[in-house]
Amino acid sequence: MLLPEEKERTQRFRLALRMGLPILILFLIVSLSFFSIEQEVIPTYYFVIVLSVFAVMIYYIFYLIYQGQEERITDPITHTFSREYLNSYFKKQISRGSYSIILVSVRNLTDINIKYGVKKGDKVLYEVGQWIGDFLKEKEIERFPIGHYKGSDFLIGLPGEKELYQNMLDLMCLKFQNRTIDEIEISLVSAITDTSYSKDIDQITTHLFDIAEEKMVNIQNVEEEEEIDPTALESSVIKAVDQQSFSLMFQIVEEKGVASMLEASVKLINDEGKIIHQNKFMPVINRLGLRRTFDEMILEKVVKISENVSHNFILAFSLSPASVRNNIFLERALTLLSNNESARGRIMFVLSENDYYDHPKRYNERLQAYRRLGIFIALDNFGAFKSSISFLKDLKIDVLRFDISYGKHIDEPEYQSIVKGLNVIAQGLGLRSWIRMIEDAKKERVVKSLGIDFVQGNFLGKIAALEEIEKLK
Repeated sequence: MLLPEEKERTQRFRLALRMGLPILILFLIVSLSFFSIEQEVIPTYYFVIVLSVFAVMIYYIFYLIYQGQEERITDPITHTFSREYLNSYFKKQISRGSYSIILVSVRNLTDINIKYGVKKGDKVLYEVGQWIGDFLKEKEIERFPIGHYKGSDFLIGLPGEKELYQNMLDLMCLKFQNRTIDEIEISLVSAITDTSYSKDIDQITTHLFDIAEEKMVNIQNVEEEEEIDPTALESSVIKAVDQQSFSLMFQIVEEKGVASMLEASVKLINDEGKIIHQNKFMPVINRLGLRRTFDEMILEKVVKISENVSHNFILAFSLSPASVRNNIFLERALTLLSNNESARGRIMFVLSENDYYDHPKRYNERLQAYRRLGIFIALDNFGAFKSSISFLKDLKIDVLRFDISYGKHIDEPEYQSIVKGLNVIAQGLGLRSWIRMIEDAKKERVVKSLGIDFVQGNFLGKIAALEEIEKLK
């Protein structure tokens, strides 16, 4: 038993004693009054009875306190349902027919806690919960379940299909963008799904968090895509990884107008020969703990391709920083490259870090081990996350790839100024720069004028099979 559990048990027993003593004193007064009238001598068995009643009473009160805590149905911070109660409630509703579940997250809660304190963060959560309730009541939706699921996340359940509530949900988030709580700006992200996706509450909630996560990183709106049964998807992903059933497509990356690098794009293939796109399979792979296995599979394929690809292309592909830091993955990379000398200097790892890693020295030592194997290291999404700036002082790498937003808006003066500054940072550190999403001649001219080293986009070459690219070159 952990110390907090021991302390909690002791505290509850003391509370039971404090509650039981007044009752015992009252019982003694009444019984002694009775004996003083009826009998001159109090029998011995009376004290045995008193002690027995007291013991039973304390046990019963102790039990009630414990049971009361275990059966609590509301969250003390938000005054909405607790996760345990909400899950049981949703399971009952799902079993009765079509049901929709909405996720609403305060996406900047971590920043609020850091800047304004945890108490302010708790107040924000309470106010957001109350505001959601008031909004739905305005829409004449009464007696709906809302609960604090975890951290910054609320779940709301409503009967019927999600199409009934999608517009209302969009309006709710839109109206909230103009609100502040104690002059604190609040940013919400939402997602909705229903029982047509799954009747398993765990799969539904996982899907909701996947949708919200993709919205927050501006990938795409999964709700507009054809939804796949989560159980079938999970099974297909596991089988595809186990059987190494996937395809690699490539896009040209130019350096000073010459194709010098190819970036790999991975898609899994199911038993029916259909493609599973990355935004579908990657959350499943991460959730099931298959990311290192997946990354090893791609690395092995890229090493084999590097033996035969012409034009001395560098083959770049994205992989998890956690895999790169893993000893087993390093050993696998060492084995593959030791047996394939032609692959040295032909492979680039593209790493993306949303948060700062707490052990940069250890991280850097691992990266240098890969660089000694002839692998180039690129830091992705530079300029989007504050962690990428912090890593520059700790990690020795080769390439900085700017966040995708800069390529999309490079024809705008403000973005040009930022990219120019980022490129100065890269050059000052002896690193090469890389920009994506160059989709027309105007953007290409701008990028060239800024002196970016690597340029990528559909204007320069669309994603295609390796054989097609080699024919063009």
